[in-house]
Amino acid sequence: MRLLVLFLATANAFILLYAPQPLLPIWKDEFQLSISAVSHTISITIITLAITSFILASKFDLYNRKKIILLASIALIIPSTMIAVSDSFNTILFWRFAYGLFIPGVTAVMMAYASEEFPAKHRGKIMGIYVSANVGGGLLGRVISGPIADLLSWKAVFGFMAIFSTIVAFLVWKYLPNPKNQTKKNNNSSLIHFKNPTLVGTFAIGFAQFFAFISFFTYIPFYVSGAPFHLTVTEVSLLYLTYAFGLLSAPISGYISDRIGRRWTMANGHIIAVIGILLTLFGTLPTIIIGASLLAFGNFASQSATTAFVTDIATTSRGAATSLYLFFFYLGGSLGSWIPGIIWDEFAWNGVVFSTVGTICIALMINASLTKKSSSSQNISA
Repeated sequence: MRLLVLFLATANAFILLYAPQPLLPIWKDEFQLSISAVSHTISITIITLAITSFILASKFDLYNRKKIILLASIALIIPSTMIAVSDSFNTILFWRFAYGLFIPGVTAVMMAYASEEFPAKHRGKIMGIYVSANVGGGLLGRVISGPIADLLSWKAVFGFMAIFSTIVAFLVWKYLPNPKNQTKKNNNSSLIHFKNPTLVGTFAIGFAQFFAFISFFTYIPFYVSGAPFHLTVTEVSLLYLTYAFGLLSAPISGYISDRIGRRWTMANGHIIAVIGILLTLFGTLPTIIIGASLLAFGNFASQSATTAFVTDIATTSRGAATSLYLFFFYLGGSLGSWIPGIIWDEFAWNGVVFSTVGTICIALMINASLTKKSSSSQNISA
């Protein structure tokens, strides 16, 4: 039951984060906005999430982890409810901003909770389940929002999300046990992590891989809704079913990384992701589907290993470490949802491919550099 609540609470956060992506073309037309302007509904949540994670990094170790997760889960009901009755784009932006304030109380704290409340020898597998919740939430949010918007309205999407968030908050209150192994806070819990070059390098890898991932899946609706594909909103949502490959790769790679090493798993995932992105340049619907599937498989394989590696390295103040990791992770995502919008006018989808492949190559170089610098004391590192 503890694992189920962990999964559902984390998945809910990612449903809320990503559900608007298939709705972007609808909002673009309804509010008469540019592609870069409407993409702010994604970027404002992610950048706020990143900043909140950074500001609260040293605070998340001070309080009972269950209480933080519960309060954040309850707070997440409010923005969905308000967007469901909103009529202006500025109001939507405000409540998307509010999501970013509350989501770290679930994502960062649950990551620390999971790393501490389960046996260390199974940490890769548990982090794989945590990332699977990330995948499942992102998949469900994107896939259901399009059909609900087509059948009812985009407002109905947020009404359903408010109901689900209420159920999740109840389950956290009722069934998530209080922590028994919460690490003690170091007085310099945030600063101490910046003194560890391996950990800082891992933050940078998280930044790069999420930049690429968010770029791809934020701008793919514009690519496939135009010529020569002309996909409908529902068909665009169905494209996100490729996330299912992440549901497969995240727990498997977590298990594998416990045995062959976190960095080897990260690198292999990045290579698979690059192959997937490049396939979309062939410009056919089958290659786009295969490419998106490979990207999802590779991204979540590497993400599972990366999150586990962060909690391996941070032996104290894990709440601060996971918050800092998520700060850089979501900073990459916020820039990934914004920068390609600027590039789009000149280079369209080719610009998205160039920027995403480039950032993943940077992640590979950082990974290789850190491997040479440190033969880490953990037997689970590369």
